[in-house]
Amino acid sequence: MNQRLAYIALSTADSECLSVFLGDGLGLENRSISHPYGSFQLFSIGECYLCVVKQGHGFLNCPNKTGLDHIGLSVSENDLPTIAESLNLQADPVQVVANNWKEVKIAQSVTCGTAVRFCCNLDIQPATSEWVHRIDHIGIASANISDEEAFFHKHLGCQIESRQTDYETRLAVESFVSDRYGIVQRQRSPEQVGGLRVLFLNVGDCELEVLAELDSKPPRLIDRHEPGDTRQDRSAIGRFVERRGPGLHHLALKTPDINGLLKRLKSRGYRLIDPIGRPGSRRALIGFIHPAELGGVLIHFVERDDW
Repeated sequence: MNQRLAYIALSTADSECLSVFLGDGLGLENRSISHPYGSFQLFSIGECYLCVVKQGHGFLNCPNKTGLDHIGLSVSENDLPTIAESLNLQADPVQVVANNWKEVKIAQSVTCGTAVRFCCNLDIQPATSEWVHRIDHIGIASANISDEEAFFHKHLGCQIESRQTDYETRLAVESFVSDRYGIVQRQRSPEQVGGLRVLFLNVGDCELEVLAELDSKPPRLIDRHEPGDTRQDRSAIGRFVERRGPGLHHLALKTPDINGLLKRLKSRGYRLIDPIGRPGSRRALIGFIHPAELGGVLIHFVERDDW
């Protein structure tokens, strides 16, 4: 079965700040959803929604944590009551979120740590803005990519978009300079200082990006005063899995002009991890916003050609 993303729930310590960022900063349209635990915002992007939810809200899987909380996969109302049974998945009974929006929550014990729900009747209208066109991918931190592949690809039927290995190496050259014998140079063997194994899976108009360390041995080093790189990306994934376990890690939004967007956000006072786009996977330029600016939600932008 071809899975389609309906929404992703973002748990934030500052819902007003994140909403301003998505609305005023990125130009996304939104609407409010009433809920027994308090209303929250839905922002239209591509063929799905970003749900901005205040930390502690009853709609969340993990109300005490900030970041990407769960994803909702779209099914028909007729299929919703039987979807979990048909896939042999442990799940809660059908719940009504708001109006006709209904969903089934799948037990995380069978989803490799990624919180997944099936939902219906969200009435999604495709939307875009000048600055972002759609979700490019949703990052999932993994302890072992084969686990996520078994669940999302083999069990749920998400098609594999691509596989890759990211790695960073350090090269050292020794030089021997003599006034009699001249210069002799010797290059040492390359030393790997960062590495990730990556799997991309199609889910509607975006992808799931599953990331796992090539080598889980320390050290994991992050320099918070420098732009990101592969070594730091590997460290971030490793630390996340070590502290919180496998699960949703970051959200990437596709932009037609990453440097123009980063410049725009910097001028509005947002703290950037990457002041300009840096090389990323799939021949892309990427740039991260510091999660402290968005109440604990990690978002980055991607500029790349569609293949």
